[in-house]
Parts: sequence; C-alpha cells; structure tokens
Amino acid sequence: MNERLALYRDQLASKWNQFSKKQKWMIAGISVFLLISLGLYIYIASQPVYKPLYDQRLSEQEIGAIKKELDAQQIPYRITGNGTSIEVPEKMAQDVIVDLAAQGIPSQAGINTEIFSNTLGVTDRQFDVMKKEALQQELRKMLERVKGVRSAQVMITLPQESVWVTETPDTATASVIVEVEPGTTLDQKQINSLYLLVSRSVPKLPMDAIAISDQYSNPLERAEGSEAEGTLSSFKEQEAIKAEVEKKIQQNLYNLLGTIMGRDKVIVHAFIKMNFDKENRVENLVEAPDKENNEGLIISSQKLSKAFSGQGQPPGGGVAGTGASAVPNYPGNNPQGSNSQYEEINDTINREVNRITRNVTLSPYKIEDLTINVGVEPPDGGQLDAATIEGIKQVLRNVVRVTLSDKAMDLTDDELDKHIYVLPRQFSGKVAVDDTGALSPALLWTVGGIAVLALAAVAFLIIRRRNQAKLEQEEEMSDLLAPSQPLEIPDLIYQEDGDQVVVRKQLEKLARSKPDEFVVLLRTWLAED
Repeated sequence: MNERLALYRDQLASKWNQFSKKQKWMIAGISVFLLISLGLYIYIASQPVYKPLYDQRLSEQEIGAIKKELDAQQIPYRITGNGTSIEVPEKMAQDVIVDLAAQGIPSQAGINTEIFSNTLGVTDRQFDVMKKEALQQELRKMLERVKGVRSAQVMITLPQESVWVTETPDTATASVIVEVEPGTTLDQKQINSLYLLVSRSVPKLPMDAIAISDQYSNPLERAEGSEAEGTLSSFKEQEAIKAEVEKKIQQNLYNLLGTIMGRDKVIVHAFIKMNFDKENRVENLVEAPDKENNEGLIISSQKLSKAFSGQGQPPGGGVAGTGASAVPNYPGNNPQGSNSQYEEINDTINREVNRITRNVTLSPYKIEDLTINVGVEPPDGGQLDAATIEGIKQVLRNVVRVTLSDKAMDLTDDELDKHIYVLPRQFSGKVAVDDTGALSPALLWTVGGIAVLALAAVAFLIIRRRNQAKLEQEEEMSDLLAPSQPLEIPDLIYQEDGDQVVVRKQLEKLARSKPDEFVVLLRTWLAED
C-alpha cells in the first residue's frame, strides 16, 4: 500500500514538474479561488433565512415589547425598516407569532374589530370610543397603502348626535399626518386621493374639514378640478410637444432648401404658438331630410272641411252682440233668421325630421400662429437674385398656409409675408446642422444594413479562404503519411547458369532472413532509378 502511494506521489510530482512556473501559479490561484467560493457558499447556506413577523408596520412601543419577549426566549431576530419591522428565522416564525399572540403582543396595534361581535356590558360612551378607535385604525391602514406613504396618524372628531334640528348641522373633522418615504414627493393626484379616501370613509365629513400634512408640518393642499392642469408636469409636456413640432418644421425646410442651396448655406428657425385648450361639447341638431325644400317626410295628414248655407245661426258661432266678451246691446250684422253662409277648412300635416346628437371633442393641440425665419448665404460671396428670394418665400408661404389650415386659406401673399422672413447674409460661423435632420432614420437603417452585409461578406471570404488552406494542408499531410502502393514487378527471365541466378538466390535469402534490410535495399534502388 505504501509503495502504491509512493508511486502515485512520484507520478503526481512528475506531472507537476512538467508545468511551467506561470501554469503552476495559475493552477494554485484557481484552486484557492474555488476553496474560498466553496467556503462562502457553505457559510451563506448555513445562515438562517429571516422573515418578517407582521406585514404591517409596527410602532416603536410594539417593536420594544416584541424585542423584550424574544430576548427572554433567546430567539434570534433582526430589526429592519428603521425600527418599524422585526424579522425572525423563517422556521420559527409561525411558532413565535402564536406565542406572542397568546401573551397579547402586540397590544398597541389598535382595537380589534372582532370585539364588536360581543358588546354585552359595554356602555354607549365606551362603544363610541371603540368605534372611533377602530375607524381611525382602519383609515390609517388604508392611507399607508398609498404609494409613497410610509406611515400615517389619523385623528377624527365625530359630531354629537342630537334630537334637535339646527340650521347648521354638526360635521366631522379629521387631521392626518403622513410620513412620506425619503426621496419621494407626492404629486397632486395622490394628495387629492388622500382627501377623497378620508372624506368617503367618515360620515358627515366634507373636504373642507380635512387637514393633511407631512412629517415636516408642510400642509398638503387639495387642488380643485382634475389632475394638475397647470402643474409643472403639464407645462413640461406642452413644451415638449411644441418643441417637437418646431423641430419637424425646421428639419423639413432645411432638407428642402439645403438640397437646393447647399446644406452649409441655409439655416432655419421656426416659432409656433399652440393652443392646448380642451373642448368637449354636445350638439343636438334638427334638420329636414330633404335639404333642398327644407321639408321633412310626411308621416300623417288630416284635412277637414265644413260648409253651411241657409237661415239661422251658423255653426261654430254665437249670437252677435252677446257673450261674456261682447259689447252689450250691440246689434249683429246678420240678425237671427236671415240668410247666412259658413265654411271651415282644417288641414293638419305631421312631418318627420332628423334629430342628430353629436359629442364633439376637439383636439387640444392646435397651431394658432407660425413664424419662420430663414438665413441664406449667397454663393461665392455674391448676392441672391430676386427670383431665388421669391422662390424661397413661396416655399415658406406654402408651409405657413398648410400649417395654419383654415385660418390662412384666405390670406393674401402680403399677409402671409408677415409670418416669414428671408435674410441673405454671409455667415460668420459654421452652420450648426442637426444630424438627425441630415439623414432620415430609413436612410440610416439602409446604410447600416449595407455595412453589416459588407462585413458579413468579408468575414465569409476570410473564413472560406482559411478553410481551403486548411484542407490543402491536410491533403498534403495525408499524401505524405499514406502507405505506398505496391509495385507490380514483371517476372524476370534468367538463364539457368549465370550470374543473374546467383543474385536472385541471394536476394531471396536476404528477404527471408532480414526483411528490413531487403526493403531498405529496394527503396534505395527505386530512388536511384
């Protein structure tokens, strides 16, 4: 056994001595790294996994009571969340929760709503206190679920119920202090939601009776209306839209004029005025189906005609000169008993019309005004002719007319010239060209694709050439290492008595006794031939 171990040690030492000094250092470093990694893995795997005892945040008093009990039972723990949470090993978490609950810990978490299932022996005043405390507790938990709010404290004052009717009924009030996460700022929408949650959770609590502040005593005011129409975020969004539209107009004009005059000979600046007002309106329209005659479709028609001729009072009329509204003792034109005629025609036609209800929502992005300034450098230090300047102005007029839409359709060229300005001057410096406007994204993708294809083709040719060279080298090596083909030697005709017979017999004897030397001799003869 010892001899075998010595043999293995000698073989290992011989193998180790075959490596160079650099290889020995590399093997030693890798071995040390693997050992350290294995040790760290074993250490980390052996550490217990901690789990929070409770999902909600706890107060300092609750954390202190739990810590004292865990110290007494010698249970490992960790306090996290800036003293608002406590963790124990995951395997012990359930047992610890049950043990603490049996001792009434945590006791400062508020009143449990289960106590309302049995209120026997509780006075009205005690019930009101418990109800108020439970309401504050549930409202606090709800506010702490808002993103950015770490903890909250709620104080509610409920109105006293009275049998007397007063002109100004009592209302509830609420005071809330929220602790905001470090580095977090509540936006206006979140602040409004805090007010809404408090107001909807407490009866008889209007928005005006709620006061909310952060942990630094900064009041969080509620904004009227929807979210933030005038806030900084809305302003930044409008400015970004305005800048994007101006950039597009400048790029299009630069691409057009730069192609004609030269890209280093033109500079364009556009300024627009946009209207971001949102308008929603409902239109109730009534129109006739037949717009030419302005009449609707007839859905019903009725025509009545009455006629009377003879003596006596005509139907439909009373005695002339009598009645409540007539003048007393005023004689009629046709006294009773004279000849009279009466005719009544009643024609009723009901027509159907189109009743249209339209909900119109106008786009909030509308360009109200546009001004374009173009600087052009004359070629070779000369002057721009009037035709070139007029052509540039006509291009700018078309852009203004299309951009302003209906507002500029009826404007004359003189009125459109108020929105444009062409300045032919020598440039004192190099024109700052926006690279994004020089090449379109499609052209950039095309150029990039061609470049990638070219690189792929070059790489394919290089790999193919290397493979061909490798194949040629392997063929040459196979030719050198391939066994020689057997030579067909014709039979020799020798005379029975002569030197040739003697030589043949000697060669046969040499081939049988010493085949290696015989082969060497044959190769020597073949090389000489």
